[in-house]
Amino acid sequence: MESKEAAAAWSGFREELHGDPLLNIRRGDILRARKLAAGQGRPRIPSTGRGPSKAERWEYRKVLKRGLATIASLPGTTVGTARSGTANVPATAEAVLGRLAARHTAHGTAALAVIRTNTAAPSWYDLTPVPAAAAPPRPAQAPSHVQAGVEELLEAAEFVAYCAYQHLAHRPNRRFLWEWYPELLPEAEGPLVL
Repeated sequence: MESKEAAAAWSGFREELHGDPLLNIRRGDILRARKLAAGQGRPRIPSTGRGPSKAERWEYRKVLKRGLATIASLPGTTVGTARSGTANVPATAEAVLGRLAARHTAHGTAALAVIRTNTAAPSWYDLTPVPAAAAPPRPAQAPSHVQAGVEELLEAAEFVAYCAYQHLAHRPNRRFLWEWYPELLPEAEGPLVL
């Protein structure tokens, strides 16, 4: 997992947003895909109006598109999604980890996976192949160089998940998002049906 380079690239993207004169995104702001898609953000110029103007809302929405383009270029990263017919989050996470572990075993590659469900603290899993044929992914400690960038990478993952969901759901009020996921991430895998 080359997360150090990927986290640095995502941090660079965030810095570009901070410097963009069409946005009012501050360093340290959390970028929530759902809020960006709704055009929520601070107005560029404080006024007596409530919230950003219509033009500013579109600039906030375009942050999602810019984010997907950044994600497409992240080094050492494979993008994919999964969906489940159940609301059982732990079972879904276990199924995703099982599929990822099977893939890495088949390819003889190693990986470190991080999963955060809802607002829970991230959980790390070692997907390095082991001799036992059906060994489940093992909980792991994140290396210190990875821990520093995990929030940035989880933020990027939220962009992918939200845009992939909108691509599949085809919600009319998010029509502008429907094709961003396949257009900007054509190499993305999935959705993996669990």
